[in-house]
Amino acid sequence: MNQRFKSSLHIVNGPLLAAAFSLFILSCRTAEVAVNNQLKTDTETYQVKGRQGFQIGQVLSFGDYKTSKVKRGWTFSYSLPFIVKFNGAREKISFQQIGLNGTTADVALVSRFNETEYAPLEDYFSISLKYKNYFAGTVKVPESSDSWDFLVHNVDGTSRSLSKNTTAGFVRSNRVKIEIEGIRELEGSTSFLTQNDVYGYQFTLDGKIVAAVSTINNGKVWFKKELDPDLKLVLASVSSGLMLRNNMDDNAISMH
Repeated sequence: MNQRFKSSLHIVNGPLLAAAFSLFILSCRTAEVAVNNQLKTDTETYQVKGRQGFQIGQVLSFGDYKTSKVKRGWTFSYSLPFIVKFNGAREKISFQQIGLNGTTADVALVSRFNETEYAPLEDYFSISLKYKNYFAGTVKVPESSDSWDFLVHNVDGTSRSLSKNTTAGFVRSNRVKIEIEGIRELEGSTSFLTQNDVYGYQFTLDGKIVAAVSTINNGKVWFKKELDPDLKLVLASVSSGLMLRNNMDDNAISMH
């Protein structure tokens, strides 16, 4: 099986046994994220290279986009406000995202925050936190005056309470905000079987889905063709980060 997803389904009776059997059949072939219909036309689809294998010297590439060697832990010679605030996080990733015509973005990402960092995280993003499982970061494009921050809450999706099982977030600058939503369906399956886990993320701008990333198997990225090249670079940076992070599995615990 070339499949890395899990199921939180607990078998307790006949109908659920049948559903579990269906999921087993699905797992015997390569799983594919079920992207929104808006991404099935006028969309560039990229297969990802470099996601599997050793983390040392890791490089991700898809289409015209490629990361520098990924660093687990920050070793930037310069200082970004985000790095200064969250240097104590247990998982830290940094890399340079390279895009069309040699454009670049500096990317710093954190997850597995220490308890002492939740209050600064709330202040930094001006939000109220409800979960302990967050993924956040900053994207700085040297040629632009804009700095982009992003945050995804309940990033792995697993939750004992379906009412608190939402995976959502945003990528934002001073002028633009792009919504992030977890994708919980696989092609050929139903949301009933897959609703407890997240297999990818979609990005929505002005009410339209403009990009998505699959975080299962080798990974895959979708961009709408008309999307601004600068926004593609930013979303490529966030997509790379989402594919590089470590899943926290059963540690997505609600703070309430």
